Amino acid sequence: MMSPNQIPDNRGPSHPANFRQTPLQVIHIIGNLMRIWSVYSMYRYLSQTGASVVLFIFSCLVPSSILFLLLQKPSKGRALSNTQVVPSVINGGITALYFILWGKGLKSCGPLRAILAEYSGAVLGVLSAVLYGRRGSVWKKVGGLFAMLASFYFLSEGWAMATQSPFYILSELS
Repeated sequence: MMSPNQIPDNRGPSHPANFRQTPLQVIHIIGNLMRIWSVYSMYRYLSQTGASVVLFIFSCLVPSSILFLLLQKPSKGRALSNTQVVPSVINGGITALYFILWGKGLKSCGPLRAILAEYSGAVLGVLSAVLYGRRGSVWKKVGGLFAMLASFYFLSEGWAMATQSPFYILSELS
């Protein structure tokens, strides 16, 4: 007989919370793979055609922003107050500058270094959590840090050239 304070050992995949998160995890992994593939495809397009980064990003963001405006319908809601207009314009300008600099960095450094540069902040965040966070699950944090550092090492060793990456092979097929 089990006491009320004991936890049963059969808490496997039949637990409802784990089962509900599985489709979201699959969608997250597929989304990340599609994003990496799109970065390699964008690099291939920009390097082969010599297209302007600003024009390419503009031509990608305008249709998506029109679709976003149609779906969200912000004109039917409350208008922005005068104190919200200036920060919104500044935020839009900074975001546009970010996209342009990211595209130019992608074109000059290549897809691997651009992706690694995006995730360098995550490594610093994990390192900070290991050093200064709560001590409850230190081993999970240290394991995550080592996994991230190992992935950066293996990526830089094996996929330093765009032609050696499996994502480059996929972009060649399209």
